[in-house]
Amino acid sequence: SVGASGGIFGLIGACIADICINWKLLFSKHVNKSDEGVRFRHLKVLLWLLFDIVINCLVGLTPFVDNFTHLGGMVYGFLCGLSTIERLSTDFFGIATTFWTRLRNVLIRFSGLILSVVLIMITTAVLVENDAGASPCSSCRYVSCVPFPPWAGEDNKWWYCDDCSRITADAKLDDTSGYYSLSMTCPDGAIEEIDLSDQLVTDRQWIQKQLPTYCRKYCDNLFA
Repeated sequence: SVGASGGIFGLIGACIADICINWKLLFSKHVNKSDEGVRFRHLKVLLWLLFDIVINCLVGLTPFVDNFTHLGGMVYGFLCGLSTIERLSTDFFGIATTFWTRLRNVLIRFSGLILSVVLIMITTAVLVENDAGASPCSSCRYVSCVPFPPWAGEDNKWWYCDDCSRITADAKLDDTSGYYSLSMTCPDGAIEEIDLSDQLVTDRQWIQKQLPTYCRKYCDNLFA
């Protein structure tokens, strides 16, 4: 999917990388000894950042908002941040830096760069090999969309996360009984024959509106 939220979460991921890189400086008593309130203000910023992530991920559980874009942008932003953000040297504050600390910093920087490149290659390969509209993991879509509210009946949800809204069907009128039967194509391509004579259905427009309901009732697989 495409949207500004992926880029925004990329910046959030870079902020998290910056916090992780300079964690000891942000909350160091030695660095902040002149103003004890600084550490508390840094903690508030961190909590607000986490709150922002949680709220946006909850919004991403609704239809037409993609949590995979949010989480993917944050992961890439974090890894790119690890490899590109300049680490503030502790020597500036009079704190000696050991050889092992410098080595760890270099390894973290290169690991962020390598992981970014590897993940870009993997996700690009998955997108290229997939058919349009198909998902390599049907159950994973519940990370980005959850039917709501959970306490409502199957026919009374505010929104659904399956592909039943895109199905097609052929309604056939029985000249003898005057009622319709339905040949419905499920999201996975399976054909279901449905006899509507027991429901006394004679309205073609009503049948069209009920197709998603029939899909969820009769189709074994609700995803394309």
